This record gives sequence, structure tokens and C-alpha cells, in this order.
Amino acid sequence: MPPTSSSSSLAPGQIYSQPALTGAGTHQSTILITALDALKACRVPVRFEDFAITNGLTALLDDEKLKERFKAHPRVVWNERLDLWSYKPEHDVRSPNDLLSLLHNKYTSSTTRCAGMKLSELRESYPQAREAIEAFAATRPRYKREVLVLRGKDGAIKMVFSNESKGEEMRGPDDGGDEELLFRSLWSSIKVPDSAVDLARQLEAEGMTSANLVQSTVSANPSGPAAGGPGGRRGGRGGKRGGGGSGRRGKDSNTHLKGVVDLTKDYVGEE
Repeated sequence: MPPTSSSSSLAPGQIYSQPALTGAGTHQSTILITALDALKACRVPVRFEDFAITNGLTALLDDEKLKERFKAHPRVVWNERLDLWSYKPEHDVRSPNDLLSLLHNKYTSSTTRCAGMKLSELRESYPQAREAIEAFAATRPRYKREVLVLRGKDGAIKMVFSNESKGEEMRGPDDGGDEELLFRSLWSSIKVPDSAVDLARQLEAEGMTSANLVQSTVSANPSGPAAGGPGGRRGGRGGKRGGGGSGRRGKDSNTHLKGVVDLTKDYVGEE
């Protein structure tokens, strides 16, 4: 049991080992950074007192100069009439159309040409960005889509780009229309041969030959080019060249040596 002297100073329901709430520290810059992050997390405008107490930023209530620094920050918006405070995002996006305009400007900018934007960056300015982008990415046909998305392995959106190459000229055969119907009709009209025999006959009728038939022809004619016949080369290293051995089939061009050299004799290997 904790000591009585310590437990008597605790508030009802507070655990003895729980450290005291220190808030955002004592340094003013640290307090301002913490306050900005807390205000960014607020999705709706809030009253200043409620915001400060809820987030442990009572220093903003006690120090008027610190409060003025916070109010003067470019990311802080104060509605004087309603006395409400809110965070101003980097981009002013309030609708899906604003989102498209932002992506288009990012893509066509001279400094960030063809660049996209992270989904997290878009959601900071427009919390409904994910739903809007998914709707744009699901547009059919595809050549009319306003955005292009880059997804991770889990299918989640990582980057978003403005689709500047959309339009009728980008329509493909799978995007519907007369072209798709014509393509499907031509594809369906092609008759596939029922058997290998019919396939060989159809190839022959078209002046073509199947790979199996070519292999069979080569095997049945070993004296062809692949077997070292006319126009070919004898296989293996150290094969006989030039001499008139039994494998010689070419025309003799050294007839001027007849009577001087026996052209039917193989002189390879002789000393």
C-alpha cells in the first residue's frame, strides 16, 4: 500500500504511480510546436480555453505574450466574431473540384512539372481526400479518369497525379465504343482448328509450317545445312576441311592440281 502522506494529496481516482501531467514543457518554442500539432488534429474550429485545457496547454492561458505569438502564426486562424480557432492547412482544398485543381497546378507547375502529391499531404488539407480520389480512380471508361494513382503492395494509395493525357485520343480497345465491338467481333470470328491435323493443314494452306514439321524435316534430311551439307558446316571441333573425304559434296574448284596432287586423299595429320 502506498504511503498515506503521498496518497492523501492525490485526486480521487488517480493512481499513485501515475506521473503528474507536465504538458508541453516550459520552453515557449516547444509549447508553440505542441499547440500547432494539437490544433492541426482538430477537425473543427474550437474555443481557445477548451483547446488549451484539453491538450494540457494552460501556459497559453497564463502567458498573454505566448498567446499572441500563437495567434500570429501563419497556420493559425482566429475567427474574432465567433471567437473560434482553427488550423490553416498548406493548401486551401474544400471540395473534390478543389482537389483536382490542386493536382493540376502541381502537375503543370514550372518547378514541379509532372509531379504528384502524397495522399497524406492531401488529407492534411482535405480530410475526405481518400474517398474523393478513390471515386475519381474508379471512373469508367479509363481514358476519362481525372487522376492517376500509385498504390503500394497492399493496394493503398501512395501518390496521386493529375491525368493530363485523358481524352478520346487516349481511348484503347478495352475502353468501350465501336473500336471495342469491332475488335471483339474479329476475335470471335477466328476459328481455332479442332485437332493437330487440321492445324497442319491450315498452316500449309496459309504457306506456313509448324515447328514440329520443320524438326521432322531436319531429322529426315541429315545432309542439310544443320548436318554439315551444302551451305552448312560440319559439326564438332577439328572437323575435316577442304579435303575430298566421303562427306565432300561441293564442286571442285582446284582442278588445276589434278595430276599433281591426289585430291581424293586426306592429308590431315600426316607428317
